[in-house]
Amino acid sequence: MADTISEIASQCDLFLCVECGKCVAACPMTEIFKDFSYEISPRGMIEKTLTDLYILTDIGIWFCLTCDVCTEICPAGVRYRDFVEGVRQLALRDGLTEHGLFCQRCGGFFLPRHTLEYISEQLEDGTVPDEYLTFCPRCRKYDFGEKVKEAIPGRRKVLLKRVVNL
Repeated sequence: MADTISEIASQCDLFLCVECGKCVAACPMTEIFKDFSYEISPRGMIEKTLTDLYILTDIGIWFCLTCDVCTEICPAGVRYRDFVEGVRQLALRDGLTEHGLFCQRCGGFFLPRHTLEYISEQLEDGTVPDEYLTFCPRCRKYDFGEKVKEAIPGRRKVLLKRVVNL
């Protein structure tokens, strides 16, 4: 992992940006977040980075959905999703954790709080099941697998036979 914002920007080709605005036009954040603005758009965040503004504390890095639509449409090949993920890791490493949700099993970051707020708004009753608030996708899969194993009739007997026969 890169140690500075400049290194991440260079690795993700932010310096190749031609300012066409296609990333902003294609970004689903414009439809999802009521408080969306140019400043938190992919182009806005690239501009801040290229003008050497300190973006680790900028809430804009937490709005990105990491869907990669901007990267797919970019004529210059700027990898904005990779940039955001790298910058988020730098922010987390520096202890800037107030905008993230962390897995209770593995401790890893898995979702920006802003995205969770949107998801909650979209649900009819406004509540998100606890498993989506407490576990990252990998740990949710593991937890689901464990529940399935427990639900298999006779599973305990089969396991005991295997252990006894060893």
